[in-house]
Formats: sequence, C-alpha cells, structure tokens
Amino acid sequence: MSVEQIEDIRRVLAICFRMGNSLSADDLERILSFDMGWMDTETAHDAVKALVFAGWLKNVDDRFEANCEIKGVVAPLGWQPRPTRLTDPLVNEESQAIKKVIPEPTPQKIQNVDPREKLEHRLSKFIARKAGLTSEEVLRRARRKTKALRHCTIWLALCLISREQGLEMEPIIDSLAAA
Repeated sequence: MSVEQIEDIRRVLAICFRMGNSLSADDLERILSFDMGWMDTETAHDAVKALVFAGWLKNVDDRFEANCEIKGVVAPLGWQPRPTRLTDPLVNEESQAIKKVIPEPTPQKIQNVDPREKLEHRLSKFIARKAGLTSEEVLRRARRKTKALRHCTIWLALCLISREQGLEMEPIIDSLAAA
C-alpha cells in the first residue's frame, strides 16, 4: 500500500468525522461535495460506496463510522485529496473485522382466524351441487379468481362464482354469517 494513499484516505475520514459522530451516507456525500468542494455529488456517492467496500467505513445501524484510527490525523492547510484515491481506494488492512450475527428467522405457522375459511370446502361443494359442476372445478375457478384479483379471498371468489352461475346468494350469505 502506498503510504500517501493511506494518509489521504485517513485525512478525509478525519475531516468527515471530526465531530466524532457517526454519519449517514447522505451526510458523507454532502461533506465531500458541498462542504469541502472536493468533488461533485455523483463522485461523492461513488467514493462513499468504494470506501465502505474497501473497509475504510463501517456500517453501524445505517450510519457510518471510520474503520481506522483517525485521532491525531492532521491535514495541511489547503490540502485536497485526489478523487481517484477515494473512488478507487486501497483495501484497509488495519480495519477491524465486524461480524454481524443475524439470527435465522424461524418459520412460523400463520394461523388464519377467518371463520369463513373453514367453510371453504363446504361452500365449494354447495356451489358445485347447485351449479352442476364438480367441486374441483369450482375450487379451480376460485383459485384463478384469487390469483387474478390478488386481494380477493377464496370465499369471496366462491361467492363470485356462485353469482356467475346464477345461484341465489341468500343461502350462501346465511351460511357465511352463521359461521
């Protein structure tokens, strides 16, 4: 690693984090582009991404911190970094490895509390018997409706099918209300 390149990156980080607070990506881009005037906003965005990728910045709760020692780093008056040293930085070999332990989600069985869902099989048989269709055909049509309408429940699709078949809705509504 070139000592000059490392010093440039450490100086930039020391200037950005001079207050000691963690910063968002937008804050870092603003400092590099508007506050210091070193580069345009697009280059600043690329520089922040590259510094994270190379290990110079660490992400802590969607905010960034310097991943190297920056205390005592001083930038000479009038100093400016080369933008290419920030957009294509050397890999930080002194960075502390951060391992985030992400717990694996345990699949939870979602229980539906809709009482009408229990009536699905009985309702499909009722519609099939009254319309002269098979129960499987009624369920197939209902599934196609729920897929096409997206936010439609299976029982509503069954009600729509019964309406298409010209069946009276009163007995169907009564059976759903009784559940």
